[in-house]
Amino acid sequence: MRPPETIEEELEIIAQALDAGIDPFPPKKPPSRIAKLALGWFMVIMMVSWVSQLLYRYVG
Repeated sequence: MRPPETIEEELEIIAQALDAGIDPFPPKKPPSRIAKLALGWFMVIMMVSWVSQLLYRYVG
């Protein structure tokens, strides 16, 4: 399916979705605690990795 080129085409697609019972604008979900924790640990591991690579280059 190609993207709509005019506003009228986009409004028609939204109207069809509403007629089919599909909510084209669902409410935004709040971020979960587990996702925040996983992202935080990932960033910590990446930073430790970068620092260790720099230290290995300049010290070793």
